[in-house]
Amino acid sequence: MTIGMRIFLIGALLSVLVGAMQAQEGLQPKYDISASIAKLPEQTDFFGTWLRSDGTYKIEIEAGKPAGKPAGTVVARYFNPDPINVETSIFDEVEGQPRLEFVLRDEGYPGSAYRLIYLAERRVLVGTYARPDAEPSQVYFVREEEQ
Repeated sequence: MTIGMRIFLIGALLSVLVGAMQAQEGLQPKYDISASIAKLPEQTDFFGTWLRSDGTYKIEIEAGKPAGKPAGTVVARYFNPDPINVETSIFDEVEGQPRLEFVLRDEGYPGSAYRLIYLAERRVLVGTYARPDAEPSQVYFVREEEQ
């Protein structure tokens, strides 16, 4: 991929993200909710089918620990639009908040990784997507049924 193509793709991604965030600004709650009673994100918030904002990328996240996998492992499937092999998928915590991490290992996906958290107030997954040979990029996913 040429440098010009990369610059174009980064610019396009940034414009999509800025537009999406501006669209979300109008979806503020009617009432202020005290942080002490607001819903805190938990692993079950991640379960379901999610669509990435900038393409045909889709993830399906299910409860359950695959046989022979360590604690915290979760079932994740990734599509673009065809299935892509998910090498590992696991929940951990960052600053007391659950985070989903999964690594893709397939043709065109040489260890690419997502790190996502759930934003309860926006009902989206946000985080980064990193290819081994590139800087991480900011991404977000919305529930398929809310698209």
